[in-house]
Amino acid sequence: ALRDGVTTWMPSFVSETFQLSSEVSILSGVCLPIFSILSFRVALALYERFPGNPVRCAGWIFALGALSALALTLVCKTSALASILCMALLTGCMHGVNLMLICMVPPFLQRNGNVSTVSGILNSCTYVGSAISTYGIALLSESAGWQMTAFIWFVIAALGAVVCTVCSRIWK
Repeated sequence: ALRDGVTTWMPSFVSETFQLSSEVSILSGVCLPIFSILSFRVALALYERFPGNPVRCAGWIFALGALSALALTLVCKTSALASILCMALLTGCMHGVNLMLICMVPPFLQRNGNVSTVSGILNSCTYVGSAISTYGIALLSESAGWQMTAFIWFVIAALGAVVCTVCSRIWK
């Protein structure tokens, strides 16, 4: 939900919050895929630091995403560049979480023959979250504003960190 939702709505956020032209707002979205490529590298390096526990690694990445969303709530009305950087970090973190949970978790279940099933279920959850965020973020930002929307992103990422941290203990 955070990965695709922030990516989808970032140009609207930039345009509405800072009254920038549509062209500039859309162009600001170019940094997201570039930053995401770097995020995959960082996520893999972090995973090498916590080998054998991709859920724990996902928890750390969720926590970093939560911090970037919290920072966004503080700067979202003052600096377009800082807001774009916070959003880029948030989406990059969510790409890292996706990498851990979709690609790194299922192979651990190979002994049980559940790799494809688990991978498919987790991947489908990703797309359900994406679909919900497409409409949910629009409703939230229109009714509560972008600053509250960014705070909700913080809450979602923080909850993801908590869930992954709890599950990482079980993962052992």
